[in-house]
Amino acid sequence: MSDTRFRLIFKGLDPGAQLRKLVIFFRKELGLSEEKIRSLLTTPPRVLWEVSTTNDGELIQTALEQIGCRTSLEPVKADPSYPFVISKKHHDLMNQELSKILRTRANLVLFLAQVVPQQPESVLPSMMGLLENQVAGHFRESDTVIGIDDSRLIILGFSTDSKGVGHLRNKAIRVFKELLGNEIRISTGYSLFPEESRSIQGLIRLAEVKREKGHSPALSDAHTAGPQGKPARCLSASDEAKSKPSLQRCLARARGRIFKRLADLDPQVLWVALSQLPQTEEREFLARLPFDSPLVATLEEMIDAQRQPISDKAAEHHLEAIIRQIELEEGLDERKSTQQEVLSKLNRVESLPTLPAIAAHIFRIASNPNSSADDLTKVIENDPPLTSKLLKIVNSAFYGFPQKIGTVKQVVVILGTEEIVDLSFGLAAAKVFEASPLEGPYDPKTLWHHSMGTALIAQDLCKKFPEHQKSGAFTAGLLHDFGKIFLMENFPQHYAEIHADIAKHNLPLFELEEEKLGLNHAAIGEFLASNWNLPDALVQAIAFHHQPFSASGHSQIAAIIGLADYLYYQAKDSPEEESPFPLQLTFGHWNILTQLFKGLDTEELKKMAQDAVAILKNSQDLFAILD
Repeated sequence: MSDTRFRLIFKGLDPGAQLRKLVIFFRKELGLSEEKIRSLLTTPPRVLWEVSTTNDGELIQTALEQIGCRTSLEPVKADPSYPFVISKKHHDLMNQELSKILRTRANLVLFLAQVVPQQPESVLPSMMGLLENQVAGHFRESDTVIGIDDSRLIILGFSTDSKGVGHLRNKAIRVFKELLGNEIRISTGYSLFPEESRSIQGLIRLAEVKREKGHSPALSDAHTAGPQGKPARCLSASDEAKSKPSLQRCLARARGRIFKRLADLDPQVLWVALSQLPQTEEREFLARLPFDSPLVATLEEMIDAQRQPISDKAAEHHLEAIIRQIELEEGLDERKSTQQEVLSKLNRVESLPTLPAIAAHIFRIASNPNSSADDLTKVIENDPPLTSKLLKIVNSAFYGFPQKIGTVKQVVVILGTEEIVDLSFGLAAAKVFEASPLEGPYDPKTLWHHSMGTALIAQDLCKKFPEHQKSGAFTAGLLHDFGKIFLMENFPQHYAEIHADIAKHNLPLFELEEEKLGLNHAAIGEFLASNWNLPDALVQAIAFHHQPFSASGHSQIAAIIGLADYLYYQAKDSPEEESPFPLQLTFGHWNILTQLFKGLDTEELKKMAQDAVAILKNSQDLFAILD
């Protein structure tokens, strides 16, 4: 399920606009480069910024309005299955076109073009607005032309197959040159519907992969009107856009070993770099630090006070060396190739685990307001293995009922429909753990034990928060790591190397996954959960259980799942059961938890770990329920 965000579109300037103040605001608060500012002011309308909520967007709009800048706010689909953000209206339009194709039993090509100036100092008009209409005028009425952002445009070619892509591409290049001149660079990619994918996400991702790799029909390298190069992506908070200055970009993208090097710096040295970022990005960096890092208190005070950094040439040289290393790391072909391979497999339907039939049936009943408790009872009772697992859980010490419960109907009456939906759906969906033997650092039993333990701990934590218990805490706990299954099944060698690096560098798993693969198991879990059309609260809990401060919504349930994950390993008290990787709660995660659990401190965290020990000890018989 996609995460709806919003982007600001710069529309132009009012008469008497305060240009100097506007440029300072763009540079300091939004972190825009000189090139981006110049393009905004030269050829509006253009994409300005991306925000998580309408409130955030309206705050920026109000500030810009006061200095004479006109903007509009539009919802976009920000989703890990997309290579870039897409406006909701364009997403809906493309879905409508695919529906037409299915009804007519025809085919379609999704053709993606990215156009940038050959000279960096040149400015092209945005692919949205007027240019979008001009390009559309050169194509058939049955074709659909969509300006995605400032540099990207999509053409949906009706009844066009692989043989017709070359013609479509040649025509598009001819039109771009006619409208924009020859001093441009064009890179293209395409995907076929329904042959290569049946979803918008899959089609766009495949087209982008082909564009980046330079795949093109008929004309192998005639698609550039000049030297080949990779243009900057449109500016967005999720991109950490390439138009930002090198320092800002590097601080935002540092992961794994590089981030650890930054976190080990003296705060005065680090502040030399951080002070050049907008305050919001300074706080984002702070949020990613371990909550007990000695750097936190000093850095938080510096961010609040916005102190002038102390000039230190040695510190500046040290930072420059780290930044050069980050830029070198970012340019490694191996990592980019691996990331593309991961994303490519994610977009192939046959590579993905499907939602078990019984889980899908339970989900449909839960989503239907006309369904009754009896409907749910009948579905569960018709699946004897699920019935057995459910009764085993509710009769365990975890629930502590004085009398044995013998029927599903009794369970529904005692616990209520919502909790039974969560338990039964989670247990049914967890059949993904049985799919195939896993290679590398995990075996199915170990991963199942951890997932069940996390689910039970999360369920217990949510006793104080009924609203989060209704959000599916048990299911989220069971499925929070199922992105690992995809990685271990499809990339066992890479995953084994990542786990070897954990012991070597003493870093959290998700940080090293991002360093080596470009994304972590939680992001892959988000894609899989979205592919199953799970509720947004579940998707976000799975996606952000390590970094809940990055969630655009449902950050509290994500923080609870992350805490349960952490407590599970803290509760392991025998040497052979110790965590295979360092345990870490980030400062941003800790901030959310202290708002949820009043009076939370390190001593209270130890008491929570002791409670987790009791939960796991009293639930030993449950860990064999898949046997």
